[in-house]
Amino acid sequence: MYLFRLGREQELSRAELEAVFELYGWHVRVVVEQGPFFVVHITEDIDAAALMSRLGGVVKIGKRVCERDDTGTIADYLEQIQKEGKIIFSLSGNLDKRHGLAIKKELKQRGRSVRFVEANNTATILHNNLVAFQTDLTVVNHTVFATAAIQPIEAFVERDYGRPKSDTKSGMLPPKLSRILIHLSGIQPNQTMWDPFCGSGTILMEAAAMGFTHLLGSDNSQKAIDDAQKNMEWIVENEKKKKSFQLFVSDVRTAERFLKQGTVDAIISEPYLGKPLRGHEPRSFLEKQAEKLRQLYVAAFKTFFPVLKRHGVVLFIMPRFRLGDEWVRVNCVKDIARCGFSVQPFFPGKESLFYYRPGQKVGREIWRFAK
Repeated sequence: MYLFRLGREQELSRAELEAVFELYGWHVRVVVEQGPFFVVHITEDIDAAALMSRLGGVVKIGKRVCERDDTGTIADYLEQIQKEGKIIFSLSGNLDKRHGLAIKKELKQRGRSVRFVEANNTATILHNNLVAFQTDLTVVNHTVFATAAIQPIEAFVERDYGRPKSDTKSGMLPPKLSRILIHLSGIQPNQTMWDPFCGSGTILMEAAAMGFTHLLGSDNSQKAIDDAQKNMEWIVENEKKKKSFQLFVSDVRTAERFLKQGTVDAIISEPYLGKPLRGHEPRSFLEKQAEKLRQLYVAAFKTFFPVLKRHGVVLFIMPRFRLGDEWVRVNCVKDIARCGFSVQPFFPGKESLFYYRPGQKVGREIWRFAK
């Protein structure tokens, strides 16, 4: 039994997990859904570290070590897992600091040297080497899980801020979200992926780091393509991956002339989201911007149709503009359907997912379409 500690956007994280389970062909049964904790039974024995290295929306993966959460049982586990030397452990989930101190007291009474730490972040877990010792414990529904892998946040930060080129003016898609989008598409590493609004190449970089070998990127800006070229060369060298990408300058509405019909398996993109907002724009401005984007997106999907293979997939972000307590949306789903696409819900009754950070003026709607 495995525990997945979901990220801030829990619904999005779970959708990614379910897509990965299907991609790997794993037989999965959901045991517990409790806030950020998602507990499943997987018939296969998974490599938690390898799985975590691919995911974008999961903070922690744990493996069941105890079926009871009383003080004595947890103390027994810690003594067994670390037979000599000082025991350093943390405890989270359904049990709090009080229970952690009770376990510490029990171990001391048994003659063990012990330290209880409150692991409120990844840095604390890493600093105390708790994953290697199997002593970062999470309790959910009376079951105890030991952390087997944590999110490689430093690697994400390096790809986000250590890349040669970035465009902070236009905004950048977070690498973790890019990775989630790739998984939601269901595409395999040997299939062809195209990002028609690639900007400085965030989605392509994450795909390359994941081992994808047929990557296409385009943008109507020569500077964006130049930046993407430098970033892709950097990621290929850093990650020691095969150089297998093609970039070209093109407006999305005329990009079809650069691509053969029926050759692309998946299109994954965050398109142009409109002019940056200051937060005091009137409704008329936001509605006008939304209408211009609607026209652009519908034109893009008309281009997508001939280049996609049969049953090809499009993962596409559409903006929502904040207006006080309301949202102004880009309403083009029906128009996209008339281009030959159907919405592929992420969950029953859930056609799109939403990514938004408090205080932002623009939220991201995530849609999945199939040809």
